[in-house]
Amino acid sequence: MNEVQFYSNYDFNRAVELRETLTDSFEISYIPIFKDNFFITKSRGNNKVVMDIPFELATLSDKKYFLGKLNEKEIWCIDLSEIKYSIVSNFLSHSKLSCVRDCFHLINEKEASLLAYAKGVAIWNNTHQFCGKCGFATVIEEKGHRRKCSNNLCNSLHFPRINPAVIVLIEYKQKGAPPLCLLNMHKKEYGYMCSLFSGFSEIGESLEDTVIREMKEEVNVTVDTIKYIASQPWSFPSSMMLGFSAQSKSKQFSIDNKEIKKAQWFSANQISEMVQKNKLVISKTDSISNYLIELWVKQNS
Repeated sequence: MNEVQFYSNYDFNRAVELRETLTDSFEISYIPIFKDNFFITKSRGNNKVVMDIPFELATLSDKKYFLGKLNEKEIWCIDLSEIKYSIVSNFLSHSKLSCVRDCFHLINEKEASLLAYAKGVAIWNNTHQFCGKCGFATVIEEKGHRRKCSNNLCNSLHFPRINPAVIVLIEYKQKGAPPLCLLNMHKKEYGYMCSLFSGFSEIGESLEDTVIREMKEEVNVTVDTIKYIASQPWSFPSSMMLGFSAQSKSKQFSIDNKEIKKAQWFSANQISEMVQKNKLVISKTDSISNYLIELWVKQNS
């Protein structure tokens, strides 16, 4: 089981030191993004992310953001959203637009990680074009990783912010019986898709506090024995998912029938059997929810 979470890639060189220096490099690749989607081209039966565009197309947008270096080549994201799609498609006529989460199974994990990174940077720049302190326009600095207020009386600096969110596997340990896991159930045409319970941390709250509060709010369960397991960057647009396990001393729970429609306790064997019979699908394989559930099933089968 892969312990490195999808959308993370410790091998990629972000080359932070280059963000403050100009470059005369001709070895540059531009990953094009159009309204939060990317271009996928199919060649000889293989799907490939468009990671380079013609020079003429690259000159049509000033929204260029440095991502890092790959094999000594600079990797940038270029946002083409303000250009007419008909113009863009003329240059990329053999490609189609696709959301990262819709095509992650068609590309490798390192490509998916790079696209999620690019998407997060592009969205942040688009949503921070004005200073939140004085309202003046901001200008790009550090090649898209910082924005500065253009008002000389303000000069506020703005940096990308990550929103921490917890995602929790709630476990109930029975005496003389296999442990149970509480799953969030989503009705599908073929049965149910299951996932875990999650929520954002609030100001003045520790991650452990968030776990306790969110589990109480979502399913009215009091948890303790909170353990951190793994994290996942979730650039859709700017979250960090922090995975935990927690134990409940009771099987009693209740749902609000708004955010949570159905929940149910399962043993590891029950999850495996229902998955094999296509009555249950574990949340998408690119998510940490999938990882935490599969890890728990493996440890308790």
